[in-house]
Amino acid sequence: MLMKKQQILYILLILFIPAMAFTAEQIDINNAEDVQIAELQVSDELITAILDYRFTYGDFESIYDLMKVPGMDMANFLKIKNQIAVYPEYLSHGQQNLEDNYYKFEQMAFSDGSSEGLVDMWMELLSNPRNINEMDYHDLVNLPGMTLKDVKAVMKYMSSGNNVTTKRDLRNIEGLSHYAYSNLSDFVRYDNQSEKKWTGQYSFIVRNSLMTIIPDDDPEAMNLFQSNQAPLDVYHKLRIRTENDIETGLTYSRSMGEDDEYYSLGSIDIPRVKGYISKQFQKNKDWGVRSIILGHYIATFGQGVVMENTGYSTPRKNGYGFRKRLTGIQGDLGRNINYTMRGAAAEFYAGNLLITPFFSTERRDAVINSDSSFTALIRMAPRFSYGLTGELSDPMQRSVQEVLYGVNIRYVYKNTAHLGFTSYESLYDRVLDPQIETVVAPENLSKYLYSIGNSADSEIEAMYGSHGESGFWSHAKSFRRVLGVDASWVIDNITVRGEAGALDADGNGSIDDTDPKALVLDAYMQWEALNFFVLYRKYDVDFDNPYQRSFSNYVRYKSSIFEDSYYLEDVAYAFLYSGSVQPQAEEGFYYSFRYQIHRQLILQAEHDIWTRVSDQSRYNRLVLRADYRPVFQYRIKLRQKFQSRSAENAYSPTGYTSNETRIDVQARMSRFNSFNILFAYGFTAFDPRARLTDNIAGGNSLVGNAGSPGRAIAAKFTHNFNKRLKIISQFMIYDGFIWNFEDTDFRIYNSLTEAYHGYITLYSRLNRNLSIRMKYSFDEHMTLDNIVDGVVTTEEGTYTLDPVAYPKSSSDFRIQLDYHF
Repeated sequence: MLMKKQQILYILLILFIPAMAFTAEQIDINNAEDVQIAELQVSDELITAILDYRFTYGDFESIYDLMKVPGMDMANFLKIKNQIAVYPEYLSHGQQNLEDNYYKFEQMAFSDGSSEGLVDMWMELLSNPRNINEMDYHDLVNLPGMTLKDVKAVMKYMSSGNNVTTKRDLRNIEGLSHYAYSNLSDFVRYDNQSEKKWTGQYSFIVRNSLMTIIPDDDPEAMNLFQSNQAPLDVYHKLRIRTENDIETGLTYSRSMGEDDEYYSLGSIDIPRVKGYISKQFQKNKDWGVRSIILGHYIATFGQGVVMENTGYSTPRKNGYGFRKRLTGIQGDLGRNINYTMRGAAAEFYAGNLLITPFFSTERRDAVINSDSSFTALIRMAPRFSYGLTGELSDPMQRSVQEVLYGVNIRYVYKNTAHLGFTSYESLYDRVLDPQIETVVAPENLSKYLYSIGNSADSEIEAMYGSHGESGFWSHAKSFRRVLGVDASWVIDNITVRGEAGALDADGNGSIDDTDPKALVLDAYMQWEALNFFVLYRKYDVDFDNPYQRSFSNYVRYKSSIFEDSYYLEDVAYAFLYSGSVQPQAEEGFYYSFRYQIHRQLILQAEHDIWTRVSDQSRYNRLVLRADYRPVFQYRIKLRQKFQSRSAENAYSPTGYTSNETRIDVQARMSRFNSFNILFAYGFTAFDPRARLTDNIAGGNSLVGNAGSPGRAIAAKFTHNFNKRLKIISQFMIYDGFIWNFEDTDFRIYNSLTEAYHGYITLYSRLNRNLSIRMKYSFDEHMTLDNIVDGVVTTEEGTYTLDPVAYPKSSSDFRIQLDYHF
């Protein structure tokens, strides 16, 4: 019997060994090197065609896809059929999750400046999802699509002793909305299956587009900015996370036309970079350390009234949907230079109590007065230390040393409510003394506070000043103290939140009725097909907090003399307005809703009625949206905006009414290709001004206009050659003021004549880990019929006026490389 078994085994081995040998000789057609494929018994021309096809269209899904290669016939296919193979590729959970959701990774990787801190966190979770059963309340709050009601539902499920073991368990959690589930499921896992956890990403961006934020109402200033075409705008970002939950990052950025910054170590100059190292700890007892960060970091709490040190201003940032904000601390890898924290921060927990102390010491850009004090911190892009023309006597770049320390304390009650307290103090090594004569040119000082076009000058007049010492830091000559409380409460499907903050303006260490304050209250109601949001905010005009990022429509100093760069001592001082990220002093109500009344129709609206506190001008902004999908392949989006400003006192500027209509028609085709046509029309009408409508000689005025129209028609096309190669192109004809989302950029156009604008983007995912995006855009204006030069005759002689430079055409490019591992 034993002999028969041995004979059977020998026979099987004899049959199997040749098969193994034959299989070993087969070439993996997707992953083989060029020299291996060249060994196939076909012509060199066909070998080249196979390689070209693989490069252009990506991997072969089966060996029979070879019949799609140009020049391949049945005879050649049968000749190599047994020599090739397509092997299945085995991926880890994280790799497969990233592969399935790479379109999300692409959108995040190529978004520049949005949701600082959150995007880096989400990108990390896509490639290395965390076990949801090990997440707590504070982890879930920062995940995309999660509202406090959804967080409560998940935490209630897990605190009852249940584990989320599958995606089905997650979907069946009572109270978890479908929108939150569909977002959350891509960023979490349900076990601790061992796999490689070293992950990271490197991104590089270079462009020559003028991303300056200076106002464009001064032609001479704009010509100076546009002449600074070198060096190019560059951005490097590197993030690495180890299997021990240690994360480190480095980033370097430089705006176009800006000089490089270096650390000097003896005779060696090292580029000035931002960097951090952080560690997250497992929560395995009732108290301990949750996380710690050393280096540059972002700290944001509540609704941004007291502390949020992000470097961008987002209009109407309410903390929901696409306007979600980070809560807590996170390493800073953004372009933010002016408000980044550099120091240490940590999170300590004790039961339901979370304590976050933070400390920072960094040099800030500031406007320096002639007596060595400073008027205010300033955010510039690009940064000019001695002004645009280099003629300032005192440098602005890194001219003030700031030492900042603070704490946030949050208590969560049964995952239903939370109460928080935030406080910080900033110390400066210069006296903080706002001096308007430093900023405004002497010949224009008479216009300050008295010009009808600068009715918000009272915000400048209310700028915070300080003079004092500190026992904490011997070099301190001034300080700023801000504190506040925030809270939230989830009641069934309603979430109520609020934050109140105060500035200790008199420096006595206590808050009283004379200290300026800020308040935000909101409520969010959500059902499966409907959500409704309402918010009230009130900011005192003298609540001057550089780390405030709460809800607002406009930034501080809009409609002030800081907005008019031609009135200022140096054009770069206009960054006090255009680079501002503080909210303007506003009081008003905002509400919005989204209602999916049918699978084919979604209606949205947002309405804001507010008063600008500085001059009591009343604003009204109503935006209506409809998204109609008659069949799956076609979508029609309608957006209608009505906005107006009315003058409520004699010192406010004239009012206006603005209407804007946008219709976007999209056709979705196979392989995720699409074609869009955009129609846009807007018109802004201003209240009449006597000096522009009346002619002193009689009749109508020959100058001025009563309105500003804007119109455009654009066609956009997206074509996917394969899963890893696509092209996006748009061409637009426009006239007047138009805004548009252009691939990864948000652009604003304003032309006095008919103009043509277009761009083309080529995106290629070269392999599983490496992708590149190249974009070229152009803008061409028709000839401007206007007087651009002239002759003036005086007693001394005849002079020719210099012509105003009007660029007829322009172009720019952007190249981004992204590698993840």
